[in-house]
Amino acid sequence: MVEYGHANGCSITGGFVYRGARAPSLVGQYFYSDYCSGWIRSFSYANGAVTGQTTWSLNVSLGNVLSFGQDSAGELYVPSAGGSVYRIAPAP
Repeated sequence: MVEYGHANGCSITGGFVYRGARAPSLVGQYFYSDYCSGWIRSFSYANGAVTGQTTWSLNVSLGNVLSFGQDSAGELYVPSAGGSVYRIAPAP
């Protein structure tokens, strides 16, 4: 279980475990966000413990993250309240 205080956000937006092929280093990471703060974080779970917690630097301001989506190839997408949909990908 991962926790964060309400001082750091207001409503968790659950996501998916990354299973895509575009970013092999992200495979197995669970991605999630906070509706109010717009950050994206991930973590892994191994041997009964949370490992590798990361707050990701973003090239865009997401605003309010509504949800996460996953395509048939395991790639993850993030729709925002502003009407845009972003794909989770490593920096070029």
